[in-house]
Amino acid sequence: MGYKTKIKKTEYQTKFQQQDIKKLALDLKLRSDLKSDQAVIEAAELLKEGEIVALPTETVYGLAADALNPEAVKKIFKAKGRPQDNPLIVHIADQSQLEQLTAGKISTKARKLMQRFWPGPLTIIFPKKEEVPETTSAGLETIAVRMPAHPLMLAVIESSGLTLAAPSANTSGFPSPTRAEHVYNDLKGKIPLILDGGFCHFGVESTVIDLSGDQVRVLRPGGISREEISRFLEEEVILAAELKNDKVLSPGMKYRHYAPEKKLYTFNFADRISVLNQALKRAENTRIAIITARESEIDTGKLPDKNIKILRVFDHKAPEELAQKLFDLLRKMDADQSIEEIYIEELDRAGIGEAVMNRIYKAAAADQYSQPGGGDN
Repeated sequence: MGYKTKIKKTEYQTKFQQQDIKKLALDLKLRSDLKSDQAVIEAAELLKEGEIVALPTETVYGLAADALNPEAVKKIFKAKGRPQDNPLIVHIADQSQLEQLTAGKISTKARKLMQRFWPGPLTIIFPKKEEVPETTSAGLETIAVRMPAHPLMLAVIESSGLTLAAPSANTSGFPSPTRAEHVYNDLKGKIPLILDGGFCHFGVESTVIDLSGDQVRVLRPGGISREEISRFLEEEVILAAELKNDKVLSPGMKYRHYAPEKKLYTFNFADRISVLNQALKRAENTRIAIITARESEIDTGKLPDKNIKILRVFDHKAPEELAQKLFDLLRKMDADQSIEEIYIEELDRAGIGEAVMNRIYKAAAADQYSQPGGGDN
């Protein structure tokens, strides 16, 4: 495509690093002010012209295009190297925009969930209108929609007047981008503009749910936990089995995802020594990185120090720490030429831990690597 990719910030950059990103997303004055910012104006104009632009959300950076313009959406697939049968999530700034996308009456349950969790990391599957291009829906009769909780993304949607298809702004299959520089490293020369909104507060993608059956199904775990949805609805919410061959309703269910180029393994803490010894015995000259909890004790006396880099980056009682840091850590380990293999301690698969482990297991199994000491992929 031959773009000279630019990264642009708004004058409100420091605000985006505040912890309550949803509160900022609901700040109508901030969104109004952002719409006068030159970076937002440029992004909106590019999108209206049928171009693609990388934008921050509260989860990861998205690569956005006009969801109703099939030629613009094709540019997303080309820039990412994304399979054409992998559906896209469409982002809106106001519930009234659902009228452009969805067919039939929106259910009471969907309305309740939107009222509680939008803006935020919850994507809902709806029957789609015929006007939604097959390119956007991957040929499905449904469309996945969410309202992101980042004021910059919302301001661009409002300024453009468009609904925006926006998968993660990375090379398909690799770790999702949680900083503007991650996007630049992957897509330099393939897109015209990246809006820098700082780091992403959640760090894992949105939860995708399907309400079409008798039970609420989570198609992809994400920033809103299954437990939280279940408590709110006062009913059981099930995790859908991942599909291997057929068309899927949600991104993140079929293809290689979230994976660094280097081999990635998981380990249960109880098995840590046997797992790490096995790795070093298999490749005595291989240097490994161990991503583990601060409270986890690893006896490095049994392992050659020169071959180990230990990163204590989260607490077991705060899995959201690893969620926010995970993709950034995987990218840093990929860039570290001294590291050949990466090991990550498993989390309890409750709350956001379910989403984190979903991403880790997919990354570890991306090239059919073995899973010593743990993992149920």
